[in-house]
Amino acid sequence: MAYHPFRNLGLKFLSIAIAGLLWLVVAGERVVERVLRAPVEFQNLPSGLELVGIPPDTVEVRLRGSSGALSRMVSGDMAAVLDLRTARPGRRLFHVTASQVSVPYGIEVVQVGPSTITVEFEVTGTRMVPIEPAVEGTPAAGFAVTKVTSEPATVEVTGPESALRRLSAAVTEPVSVTDESRSVKEIVTIGVPDATLRLRSPQTAVVTVTIAPKQP
Repeated sequence: MAYHPFRNLGLKFLSIAIAGLLWLVVAGERVVERVLRAPVEFQNLPSGLELVGIPPDTVEVRLRGSSGALSRMVSGDMAAVLDLRTARPGRRLFHVTASQVSVPYGIEVVQVGPSTITVEFEVTGTRMVPIEPAVEGTPAAGFAVTKVTSEPATVEVTGPESALRRLSAAVTEPVSVTDESRSVKEIVTIGVPDATLRLRSPQTAVVTVTIAPKQP
């Protein structure tokens, strides 16, 4: 088939015109700067260490780019990533540089603040603690709670050693005995009140609340 350079000439001119218009739009955008807050992501925490305290969860990032690109930027489009593989127990300092902030293509990170973040670490420990079942409500008139038991009676908890030393017992979801005249047995979830601690494995307990007539 013979080549006809002038075939579809109108479409070719239209394509060139559109490409030129797009180039003018992009080239005509001003280069501006904008400040956003980026979430801090912690990676590669060594096994056997716990991150404690309340480390900064965001940093302030000054960005440079076209006005159109920056106007579409939101905090979720970037993140400051801290590599914790060199962490050890105690209070440690980590630098936050522009190269550690991930941003979309065409956006430049000008400055990060603060440039240094303090993070505290503790050794991970484990401890067996008793389970204290929670009971709520009042039995029927003439009846009283005489005994509360849990099966299992203890549970293994793990987390920062300082928090483990403060922990006296694990807790359960409350078992209601409101207006009951017979013993109550329920399967409930076990938990710990300190958010830095966790059960070795998710676990439930069978709580038995013995209810008997009040003694005269």
